[in-house]
Amino acid sequence: MNLRKIILALSLIITVTETFAQNRIVSLAPSLTKMIYLLEANNKLVGCTSYCEIAKTDKVSVVASAMEVNLEKVYISKPDLVVATSLTKPATVEAIEKLGIKVIVLPTPKSYNEICNQLLEIAKPLGKQAMANQIIDKQNSRLEQLKQSVPKSRKPDVFFEIGAKPLFTVIPNTFMDDYITFSGAENIASDLKTGTITRETVLTRNPDFIFIVTMGIVGTEEKTTWEKYTNITASKNHKIFIIDSYKACSPNPVTFVDVVEQLITLMYR
Repeated sequence: MNLRKIILALSLIITVTETFAQNRIVSLAPSLTKMIYLLEANNKLVGCTSYCEIAKTDKVSVVASAMEVNLEKVYISKPDLVVATSLTKPATVEAIEKLGIKVIVLPTPKSYNEICNQLLEIAKPLGKQAMANQIIDKQNSRLEQLKQSVPKSRKPDVFFEIGAKPLFTVIPNTFMDDYITFSGAENIASDLKTGTITRETVLTRNPDFIFIVTMGIVGTEEKTTWEKYTNITASKNHKIFIIDSYKACSPNPVTFVDVVEQLITLMYR
């Protein structure tokens, strides 16, 4: 390839990158908004949901609730791209696309690896692929070090509660189950197909640790309730803990590893 062709190719790459970097983006999920901030692209964020806590200090326009999207507000925001999860109704996605706006729909991740892949997917249109790869490499290394720090003794049994009415727990093939397995523990609900579980089942399976995702006053009430069952190991040994839902329920690669580190610290240190 001669010098002229090389210069032309480089010019094309620079032009494409600049085009990506100029995107105005609307996020329809807290987890995706956090990834945009992680990629230091929050200056391109022009719309988000009312649950995107991280964007509140920047006073980003709220264009949606958890489930409902205000199409007029999305249009007024003049985004080049809308990122959404599969929780956004297909009819809403279609309506946004009819406005001439590109939409990327990312499914709910089922594993830590899928969370990392989603970061890469969001990074592409923002021209942030290199940063995304650096973040993932760093967190993979951090995660591996944490796994190596786990004692090789008997794996503790864990009950991870993510809902109270009805009682709901983490099941296999979900990214939240990775929290448990990466921490060197056993999920007492590993044989369940759905997350619904009875209190009696939890008592019978007698977990060593109970982790409750923060649910405001409900989380505190659940902790108090479990502490009353003094015949189970977790209660007997004062091993019932509340975990921050902001990190645990809608993680990016960094906050995912933060939660793993917290569980390991609580269980072994």
